[in-house]
Amino acid sequence: MKSILFTCALTLSVALFSQGASASTARIAVGNPAPTFTYHLLGGKRLNPNQLQGRKYILWVMATWCPSCTTGSQVVAQHLAELRRHHVALVEMEAYDDLGASGPSLQSIKDGIGNAAAASNWYWGILSQEQTLAIDPKSSPDVFYLIDAHGKVVSQGMAPGAHWDQVESFISAP
Repeated sequence: MKSILFTCALTLSVALFSQGASASTARIAVGNPAPTFTYHLLGGKRLNPNQLQGRKYILWVMATWCPSCTTGSQVVAQHLAELRRHHVALVEMEAYDDLGASGPSLQSIKDGIGNAAAASNWYWGILSQEQTLAIDPKSSPDVFYLIDAHGKVVSQGMAPGAHWDQVESFISAP
């Protein structure tokens, strides 16, 4: 009897774990829906992808020690009016534990941008370990995804600051 109960409990545990894991750890890919994570933003706020429904957005995973990432934030600040004009949001997220390296705080990078960083279409936050593994499985410090108004990932790239032409084409496309 004990072995039957143990087997049933083990089977149920594995089924529940697998179901939860598959829903929350599905890896991001071009052509698929964007992850449905709730993002933890600086200042204690949260961003649910439903809040972005109906508008394009850029999901950018960065590391604070990465020079192209910090430069990319400066480039984004220069193009913020263009993003706003086309109703495009930017979700800039620091990878979990800064991908194992130390760098300045994300807040200090945001503060260094100045007033532009407080724009209502620019979200700053830090990913959980689970989110980082799903969104940045190769632990690249400067990867971005372009997500259409229907929540579908339409493109992926590296270093948005260095490849602004790719971002600009996405922004201006209908």
